[in-house]
Amino acid sequence: MIDILELVYIMIFTPVACAAIITVSKLTKFKLPSYGNFVLSLVSSLVCLFLSVILFGYTYTYHGYVLESNFPVCAIQNILLYFGIYVDNPSCLFIIFSSLLFFITNIFSYRYLLQNRQGFERFYIYLNITHFFTYCFFISSNLVQSVVFLMAQTLMLYLFSNFYFQKPISQENSKKVFITNITADFMILCACCAFLYFSTITADTITIPTLGYNNINSLGLYSFAGLNPLVFIFICILFMLGTIIKSGQFPFSRSISMATQAPNPVFSIIISPVVLASGVFLLLRLFPLLNLTPALFEILKIFGITSAILAALSAAKENEIKNICAKMAISQLGIAFCTLGFKMYNTCVFLILCSGFAIALISYTLNTVNYSTGSQDNIKFLGGLREKIPFAAAAYLVGAVSLCGFTFSGFYPRAFIFNNFYMAGNFIYLILLLICSFVSAFYIFRVYFRIFEGNYRGTFEPKVVGKAMNFGIIALIIPTIFFGYISIKYTNVLFAFANQTNFGNSNPFVNVFAFLTSAAGYYLAYNIYFTKRLYSLRIRTLRRLAARYFYGESFMDFIQNNFLIFLSNLLSFFEKYILAFLYKLPNYILRFSSYIAIKSQANNVNSGYFRFVLWICAVALLTCLIYFKTGTIR
Repeated sequence: MIDILELVYIMIFTPVACAAIITVSKLTKFKLPSYGNFVLSLVSSLVCLFLSVILFGYTYTYHGYVLESNFPVCAIQNILLYFGIYVDNPSCLFIIFSSLLFFITNIFSYRYLLQNRQGFERFYIYLNITHFFTYCFFISSNLVQSVVFLMAQTLMLYLFSNFYFQKPISQENSKKVFITNITADFMILCACCAFLYFSTITADTITIPTLGYNNINSLGLYSFAGLNPLVFIFICILFMLGTIIKSGQFPFSRSISMATQAPNPVFSIIISPVVLASGVFLLLRLFPLLNLTPALFEILKIFGITSAILAALSAAKENEIKNICAKMAISQLGIAFCTLGFKMYNTCVFLILCSGFAIALISYTLNTVNYSTGSQDNIKFLGGLREKIPFAAAAYLVGAVSLCGFTFSGFYPRAFIFNNFYMAGNFIYLILLLICSFVSAFYIFRVYFRIFEGNYRGTFEPKVVGKAMNFGIIALIIPTIFFGYISIKYTNVLFAFANQTNFGNSNPFVNVFAFLTSAAGYYLAYNIYFTKRLYSLRIRTLRRLAARYFYGESFMDFIQNNFLIFLSNLLSFFEKYILAFLYKLPNYILRFSSYIAIKSQANNVNSGYFRFVLWICAVALLTCLIYFKTGTIR
């Protein structure tokens, strides 16, 4: 009889076995056909999905039970390095959702790769290794292990972004994506090493686990009591900023948009809130540590609400499908960061999962549109597809209605957030979130009217979507509709990161006002992009008033023709030098880390070295920020 622990390890290493088989077949004369690679990877993802559901059923049955197992890897003085698993209900939920995403990606990938005719084996090897790293991150039992697998995910993101390495734009964007994410990883790693070092000293024990999540609270208290408060706050800031960069929040959202060169099915995983929320998940694990510095939560609120609004405004004028999906995910994740800033951690997890299903449904629906129209990404050259692919249009509407909070699963987390802000008197954030809801509803239905209504404006005759793709969409429609209804009755069991539930009473006035705000966004999109009445009458009148009385058009012409060109040339000059430094920065950090490790083995290291490492990370963050601010205009 296989116990539950063996089942977990089978689930983890099934993708590795699949990737190994495909690699061996690629390197030997016993090559699998393209369809064989697809079937093998599909079966692997299906087995993982089945085992993840069994694992969740086990942890759900024994409410409050945490499955933990640690195996020593090596020992460095009085520090034990472990490889372990730490499985509770929230991690099981993330595992199930990621398993479902990888399963659906396998379904979509075969048709997509047939259309592009390149990289079958390489694609499925990358996909299964990414699946393995994602699992290992969500079930990591200690902080060091989580950081290692975060770096591994960064490597796979780089490989997928550079999947079509023959394209110069793919090579350039993949390097920038890698530099951004590896900088964030090194920030988290340095904060982890400093936290480990100081907690070891203050705990004054012979052996301690490597920052295990089961005793992260006591280690945090030890460090907080024995450290200078500024040093402790700086460590927490490094953790927080590293996760913000990893999640593509403002002002680092461009790193997610640059990953659009990845294959379409995998890009749907990259921009999924569950994968992007790796940073949020790490902050939730470290919540007892961050809770000792309450001022940091104010930074999370500001970053979150700013990213949510700016990403929504940017998506409202975007025409590329991939960029729209990326900014949609960044906006929803910004709201999750904002709720975490208010310590609404259970609501944060609930929002990530509910919006994750809706965004995944919208993203994969747009994948079918891209496949049906011959890889057309610009929504200006689409339209009228409701009659040609009606199932995709209906699926998009389901995801749109849920994501806007009208009904289905997306209604509940938004209602909880709005009511919580109203009851607590946070009216400024409530108003900002209402503005974000208005803009989000506008651009989501703008995409619908551009793609599915009106007349078809493309040159390629749309083809019929296969049954396998429709099956993948159905697999996402079901949880998008029912996940909120089912889970709302079991919130204390499913989302128990802490004793608080964060699910309060509902105020009908707030719910109605939130509904009307989203409905106003829909109405605006309907009038501009479907009936054209508002655009032809009001917008044109406003343009005439601006041109006649405020010289608005002349000013915009000056901005477009002169100022932006000057700014682009100026920033390109700085980019040459900053890019060269950023390429060398990881090498410098690795050399300095090796120097610290050698000194540590000789017992000749003190806290000054770690403070210096932290300042190096701060300089690296500032440099990365300057670089990506300069790379926004070309």
